Amino acid sequence: MLKNKFSFSPYWLLSVFLLSGCQSTDLIKITDAYFFNDKSFPNEQYLAGNIVNDTFIGKPVRLTQIDSLLYVADAALDSLVHIFDVKNNIYKGLAISRGNGPDELLSAGHVTSSIDRNSVWAHDITSQRWMQYDRELNTLMDKMQFAVDSVNNVYINEPQWISDNLFVCVNFLSHKERFYVVNKDLTEFKPVFNPQFSFDNNCPPFLMNDIFSSLIHVKPDRKKVVLAGRYLDCIEIYNADGSLTKLLKGPEKNFKFEYDKSRSLGNSVLVKSPWSRRAYIGLRSTNDRIYALYSGKERRDSSNYSTSNIIYTFDWEGNLLKKYVLDCLIDSFDVDESAQTIYAVQEPDSYIVSFNLSDDKIL
Repeated sequence: MLKNKFSFSPYWLLSVFLLSGCQSTDLIKITDAYFFNDKSFPNEQYLAGNIVNDTFIGKPVRLTQIDSLLYVADAALDSLVHIFDVKNNIYKGLAISRGNGPDELLSAGHVTSSIDRNSVWAHDITSQRWMQYDRELNTLMDKMQFAVDSVNNVYINEPQWISDNLFVCVNFLSHKERFYVVNKDLTEFKPVFNPQFSFDNNCPPFLMNDIFSSLIHVKPDRKKVVLAGRYLDCIEIYNADGSLTKLLKGPEKNFKFEYDKSRSLGNSVLVKSPWSRRAYIGLRSTNDRIYALYSGKERRDSSNYSTSNIIYTFDWEGNLLKKYVLDCLIDSFDVDESAQTIYAVQEPDSYIVSFNLSDDKIL
């Protein structure tokens, strides 16, 4: 049960007989993956959540923790980001106005730290701007304007710095290229491929790009990159230079993503069916661990297939460490390694909650 912790305020149509459904397993061949299941983890731990804040107005949708500050993107308000000082239990208010102005954003799709951790970069997927602000989000320091590159065919999402001059990102317009390493001048785009994936070339790219899209996160020391599939239950671990070090698949060896093929082809966009399943819906890392929030639920699930209470953890060699079972459903989270705390957006109530990793209990 949640307890109040802080006092401050804030994708052929599927027939009834499932004869014409198309599945993700028809579209990819995977070699040399390490398969795990839900019982493969040496420890299973239960974590009880505590409410951090349930009174501020708005709808939190994504959060990022950088040192003592928690940045929570909001989908409902004219200002985009709530800031919490979690060390001192202070709600610091709202920042970044929603709009097309020079220091404004239309959305805050991804917030990440600068290399020196002295500033914050906020990515607007709508306007394709990547803006650098001071830690309090009061002053605009730098900005980058992304565009769909007709040569490289890159539509940047989830950019994250790996050096002062290089960042990595995933691309909405590709699937064979698992991610890109891009220079700050936007003149060099190095694609990274997974040698253990072989994709069907007959399916339209717009479907493949969505079905095999992934979340991405960079190890805090910037030496490694991890991907987690949204509709394919694979975890891919790479060195920052793009070399694959480990491919994990699980927790279901025959995981299948079904979609409405006829409507998808007719509309030139992935159309999901009630039997469409989500794989990983959240991904974060520390220097020691990878944390992956796993759904496995179908779209028709009454509890919302984009939420879950299961977090799998791995080390950067791909070894299985722990399965965490939370006492509530979440859809976004981050990990404060120094404080041994997970912060998350709890659904459906949209509270900000915390889980103390030092208080976990073996099930």
